[in-house]
Amino acid sequence: MFDTQISSLLSGTLFRKVMNNDQLTQYEFNCLTGILINCNIPYDTSFAAGNRKNPPSLQLTVHLNPTTTMVFVVALAPGSSVFSPSP
Repeated sequence: MFDTQISSLLSGTLFRKVMNNDQLTQYEFNCLTGILINCNIPYDTSFAAGNRKNPPSLQLTVHLNPTTTMVFVVALAPGSSVFSPSP
């Protein structure tokens, strides 16, 4: 059941925007977290307010199982995020 939920989530429009590093609105990000809550999928978020050089951004960490996570960085405005990708 969980595998089919993850597959359908990752193929959805919002997750495709996140995976393509497209800019999301706050409304879209709230919808995304609402979907995770409805599917009972654990996640963490971090917010960086940004500065003159970097736009505000969010980091979404989706916990698939105890040893596997997916980390997405979501820009809330055009530009490079404050968060750096994990190695």
